[in-house]
Amino acid sequence: MRNSTVLLLALFATFPASAAGRPIDGRWGGGPATCSMPFSIQGSTYAAPGGRTQRIRKVEPSGGWWRVELVDRSAFVLMDVKPNSMTWHSPASGDIFELRRCP
Repeated sequence: MRNSTVLLLALFATFPASAAGRPIDGRWGGGPATCSMPFSIQGSTYAAPGGRTQRIRKVEPSGGWWRVELVDRSAFVLMDVKPNSMTWHSPASGDIFELRRCP
């Protein structure tokens, strides 16, 4: 048990701290987004570039990717999540964007 706790702490220590403690939280530019108008994931809210802020219904991490479902039941997937980059994918539209963390 102790080794797995140390491993988890080491894993999360590699990601920047955020309000919800998830590596996906923050402001992200890339694809249609800039850091002036980013994708934003903050705790229980999400906003696409230039879009309205929406409530997140649930977030499901699984083996290196994260599925984010909004209250309207739409969803997107975040893959290859690293401290300063990740890939955003919409299964509904097929869009894929390489994102970088905004300063």
